[in-house]
Amino acid sequence: MNHWEKQLGLGRRFYDGVLSAVILTGLVGFVINQPIFYFPTGLLIIFILGSKVFDYYSGSDFELHNAKRSVRLFPGDEAEWEIHVNNYSRVPMLNGTFSFETGKMISSRKEMMNELNHSYSYKIPYSLMSRGESVVHIPVKAEMRGVTKARNLSFRFPHLLNFTPIKMWYKKPYQTEFIVYPTPEPVRGLKEYIYPSIGEQRANFSPYEDVLTPVGTRNYEQGDAFHKIHWKASAKSQSLKTKVLERQVDGSWTIIVNVVEQTRLGNEHLSPRLESLLSYACYLCYTATERGYPYEMIINMRKPQRHPYFYQEKGEGSVHLRQSLEMLARIDKEQRLLPMDQLFHWFGSRGLSSKVVLIVGDIPNGIINQLKDLQSRGTVVLQVQMDGSSAYLRPALQRGGA
Repeated sequence: MNHWEKQLGLGRRFYDGVLSAVILTGLVGFVINQPIFYFPTGLLIIFILGSKVFDYYSGSDFELHNAKRSVRLFPGDEAEWEIHVNNYSRVPMLNGTFSFETGKMISSRKEMMNELNHSYSYKIPYSLMSRGESVVHIPVKAEMRGVTKARNLSFRFPHLLNFTPIKMWYKKPYQTEFIVYPTPEPVRGLKEYIYPSIGEQRANFSPYEDVLTPVGTRNYEQGDAFHKIHWKASAKSQSLKTKVLERQVDGSWTIIVNVVEQTRLGNEHLSPRLESLLSYACYLCYTATERGYPYEMIINMRKPQRHPYFYQEKGEGSVHLRQSLEMLARIDKEQRLLPMDQLFHWFGSRGLSSKVVLIVGDIPNGIINQLKDLQSRGTVVLQVQMDGSSAYLRPALQRGGA
């Protein structure tokens, strides 16, 4: 009960009134010596005692299971949400209503849901027997990208004797969260502009070899370069041997998502194309994972952590992809913006080690010099350019690209 706050339907003034009626009927019966007046007196006393007992024990040992849990969905996906409640008290709570609110990222059946300005409210018929456990099954459908939790949880049920409603509010934050990932939208031109370069990633097929990392030898073939001959192995085997060198590439990406747009007067605001930008970034994350390329991702929204912006360190694989999708899902329109020139100022000191930088969104004039500097050091800088409902890659500093 420590996590619940209970509000009784009838207050102290009502019981004071009933108690006054008990005293009045008792005195009248005593004064006129009519025992029949003791009958309503007794009923009123039983009513007061029974109501007080129910008030005290109802919801006195009521537990909501609140383990931390994340439900991950894409828009259109469906799932079943289970809410477990235990009533350890001997007093049942019947014909009640369980209520809560969620953001519009998820929805349920229309008969249990009511639309508000920025959320949905839910009311579900619910009863709890004495010393029993009950599970509420709620069908859930993911509607839009974002993260939401149930809030303002309450349970309302009628008093068994006076039939007035008793309401209980859950005081702790509910830990189950629903994470709705963005839908990946394709970006054209990845094959035309992005190709591996020499680096430190091992690869079975690559035009680049590390001359300092031989992994074995093979028989000499006509056309093998002179510097590849393994002289020690050749001397031992009495035949020419050629070094087999480790093939290496660098396919690393840095994905920068610019959610800020500038007006002609230089004022900055959140891009109205936010959802499209995040969907294109989602597609880039999928593509890098499919190709086995490590990548990092930066989003210019403020975050009170070591990096004052959303940042995912370089990594690869399915776990890294899931973390990317979750970061994209957590972008909220209410968060503060970080202009691109300030963003480049923050991470400029550590530099960008990736061979390919992909900018999703506008390129303001304030970062042109930094992009030129990246290109002068051999980095390929590309922009995801939006064209109506589609997008394609092009060189970031191409004429008109700013």
